[in-house]
Amino acid sequence: MPIRRAALAACVIVSATVLSGISSTAATGVAPRQPETGAAAAARGAEARLASAAAVSAVRRCPAASYGAHFFAPGKGKTVALTFDDGPGRTTAAVLRILAHYRVPATFFNLGVNVAARPGLARKEVKAGYAMGNHTWNHPNLVLLSASQQAAEMDRMSAELRAAAHVRPCVFRPPYGDYDSVTLRLAHQRRMGVWLWSVDTQDWMADGSGSAYWVNRIIRLAEREGGALRHPVVLMHNQPIGNPATVAALPVIIRFFRAHGYRFVKL
Repeated sequence: MPIRRAALAACVIVSATVLSGISSTAATGVAPRQPETGAAAAARGAEARLASAAAVSAVRRCPAASYGAHFFAPGKGKTVALTFDDGPGRTTAAVLRILAHYRVPATFFNLGVNVAARPGLARKEVKAGYAMGNHTWNHPNLVLLSASQQAAEMDRMSAELRAAAHVRPCVFRPPYGDYDSVTLRLAHQRRMGVWLWSVDTQDWMADGSGSAYWVNRIIRLAEREGGALRHPVVLMHNQPIGNPATVAALPVIIRFFRAHGYRFVKL
């Protein structure tokens, strides 16, 4: 009998506790918060990391790319594509402001090492709607590399851009414009179109100078070479050291092509 009475008393206590909890939940609409164990916290952190990784891997896939190298801007009529290599850099923000002011699309062929150094600028380029290109990780001459080394240069840059801005580069430009059949095959397998240029402003030669000589030289090359083509792809730079001459020349170049009936396009 003593044992039966003890068991009955225990049941009464448990029932009262459960009913108290139910009553509390019904009154507040919220179940009592249970203390989180170390294992539960670790599991929650792992789930968050997996969700982040899934977001990166779920980035929109590039459409199938045509094989081979391209030199001329796409589209009907007179079209021009403004492209900027080697960024992001010190003057990238200024380039973005000018493009936004004139409402002009453009394509940025960034280096992975520079995206890693300035991820915020890469995100601004993406947010503004510009096309993002792969220009390798650190600008080697690809024809001097093995197939695996070329692939690593492409893949490391693409991974950095996905991590920084959650986009895949769908276009590729080989450094120095040098490529071989291996380069074309690897880019095609990665669904990246290979784009070179048809107008070289040689703005990188200014080496960080913003002097009138370099500004006028950049403008002259863009207008003389680009104005002779119906579909020019204009090569410019936004290197880490900065390209102030390019920034100063850009509004003039934009106004020139617009005045001559060109439509600006992305690659």
